Amino acid sequence: MSTEIRKSRRGLQRYFKNPFILSASNNTKGGLRRISTGNDKLMVVNENTGEYLGGAGFFQYQEVDKTKFLKLYVNGVKAITELSSAGTKVFEILYRAMQEQKDTDTILMSYDIIDMKAVKISRTTYFKGMKELVEKKFIAETMIQNYYFINPDYMFNGDRLSFVKSYIMTETKKIK
Repeated sequence: MSTEIRKSRRGLQRYFKNPFILSASNNTKGGLRRISTGNDKLMVVNENTGEYLGGAGFFQYQEVDKTKFLKLYVNGVKAITELSSAGTKVFEILYRAMQEQKDTDTILMSYDIIDMKAVKISRTTYFKGMKELVEKKFIAETMIQNYYFINPDYMFNGDRLSFVKSYIMTETKKIK
């Protein structure tokens, strides 16, 4: 990998790795969810006296992303209000494409694959909107043409906490 900055034909920076991960990781709030066996009824009994001391059970705690089922995060909502009509149309295309992609931070976006029945858009408007989504940090260009990193701090389809944790674990291994 070269340290030089690579740019697309439109003059926008291209990335080898998702540039939004650190920000998304810092903005993700986690929590704990208790998982029980449900049907098991256990009790604690003093061995010496036979006295019943109380109920017991087996529980497992699992870390969860409190915002797991939200598709559009607060930072993304704020950014949407600043989009032009071209940016809003392309955002709709991006949103529809993301509904079919789960737990991934890359998306294929190309004018030639747009469902014109769902969103009618001209080529000029599409490219103007794409440039705006890059500038407003919804997406970033990858090194592969028509593939973009999505900003999981703005929107994500799946469990963002799980995604960010595994992304960071992978990155940690590469650094060492």
